[in-house]
Amino acid sequence: MKRFAVVIVALFFLTSLSSVALADEISDQLKQGMQYYQEGKVSQAIGEVEFALAQMKQKKADLLSQVFPEAPAGWKAEKSEGQAAGGAMFGGGVSATRRYKNDQRGHVKIQVITDSPLIQSVGMMLSNPMFLQGGKQGKLVRFKGNKAVIKDRGERAEFQALINGKVLLQVEAGRVKNAAQVVQDFANQVNLDKLKELTQ
Repeated sequence: MKRFAVVIVALFFLTSLSSVALADEISDQLKQGMQYYQEGKVSQAIGEVEFALAQMKQKKADLLSQVFPEAPAGWKAEKSEGQAAGGAMFGGGVSATRRYKNDQRGHVKIQVITDSPLIQSVGMMLSNPMFLQGGKQGKLVRFKGNKAVIKDRGERAEFQALINGKVLLQVEAGRVKNAAQVVQDFANQVNLDKLKELTQ
């Protein structure tokens, strides 16, 4: 029933499109799924629609790469990577990652994750200060109106923030001085307005 419901939702989306439909592979897949569904070929319809949904998730992952900052002075940025993960990674979520390096072998990784059960787990952690008591799991901070946690390990640090309750922003740094400050500085450069626009 769940798989069948996916088909119905996607077909509803298709029929709601304007008369000038997007002439791309995704819309073609959905049209083919609609045709199969009307012909009573439900299994084939499911296959076409699920493939189109996977493509849409990958497209969303690629768009998320727009939120990453350019490399600050003294750093070099690698190409962003978008991924629509399977169930084994991030609970099947959509993510994008960008890595940065400096000449002293320091490294930073910024990652945004959405549409994942992992977000609910992080939300529960951030809403329960007792979980972080003692500092071993990090300390709670505010990040542009959102709840966040920082784990400071000297030359290593991790930063996690839950944006609008639906997007997980993670920044990790290693082999850098004042790593806790570095992860916050990089986090501050992420385009949150664009992130909210892409994930609303």
